[in-house]
Amino acid sequence: MSAIGRVTGQQLYSSSQTSINAARLRLSALQEQASSGLVINRPSDDPTGTATVLRLRGELAANTQYGTNMADGLSWLRTADSAFSTSTDLVRKASDLTVQAANAGTSSPAAREAIATQLVSIKQDLLAQANTTYLGRSVFAGTSDAATAFNADGTVNSTVTAGSGLVQRRISATETVAVSADGAAAFGTVVKDPATGAVTSDTSVFSSLDKVIAALRSPDWGTDLSATGPQAAITGGITAMQTARNALTTQQAVVGTAYARVEAAQSRNSDAAVQLEKQRSGIQDADTASVLLNLKTQELAYQTSLQVTAQVLQPTLMNFLK
Repeated sequence: MSAIGRVTGQQLYSSSQTSINAARLRLSALQEQASSGLVINRPSDDPTGTATVLRLRGELAANTQYGTNMADGLSWLRTADSAFSTSTDLVRKASDLTVQAANAGTSSPAAREAIATQLVSIKQDLLAQANTTYLGRSVFAGTSDAATAFNADGTVNSTVTAGSGLVQRRISATETVAVSADGAAAFGTVVKDPATGAVTSDTSVFSSLDKVIAALRSPDWGTDLSATGPQAAITGGITAMQTARNALTTQQAVVGTAYARVEAAQSRNSDAAVQLEKQRSGIQDADTASVLLNLKTQELAYQTSLQVTAQVLQPTLMNFLK
């Protein structure tokens, strides 16, 4: 017959202390959840859930950055679009004045000078639009850090023609969009032979305006009717202005397409942010009502455990002597 072991007071105390400590830990965990609003406050709370939450937070951070990139990109594109609209209006006015000059073959020098003066003003305004900036950077200079895209004479800044690409903004993990505009394609360029300095190609709207202005101020007006005379230059100017308007319209359409693309991506980005936050919340955020209920229940259990233990275990001197 086996002997029945005696349960000592020390064993009772040890067992009671273990139970009370476990209840206190559960109570402490619920108090932390109630104060933080989270069921996962440290990796040890739920290693698998923690890994998922960290992944979702990374995706949320990237999503937020894409949103910032898109907001900045839309500002670049709006700035470029506004500059194109104003530039197109200016070229339209220049075209009307050029047609007016062509129809005034026998006009007085004063009348021609008045038209030339207006064209000079239009050129200055057009040059200002071509050098439009956003946050201190030219929207038509690409990635170049040039202060202006075009020089005072209307030629493209040399640092821009050195091969600067368009400014890009990343709008997703796999997609980027050009948010600056191609100034050379929009306003034209003057290409010179580096050895001789001779012009080899000239599509610049500024150069075209200069030619019309020079023709209006030419002393050979009305006398030189050759293919290189002032009146011929005016006729060529009409064609050049139409070409310039077409180029501006084409590049504005490119900007408009990019704007619509970024806007669509922005909408998707907002939806993705909501879904990612919903997933993170479902794993990490606490159900407040449930936590508070469990907290009250655990507080009651803990207090009851303390009271019962205090009443059952009332040590005497004899208990310690046994």
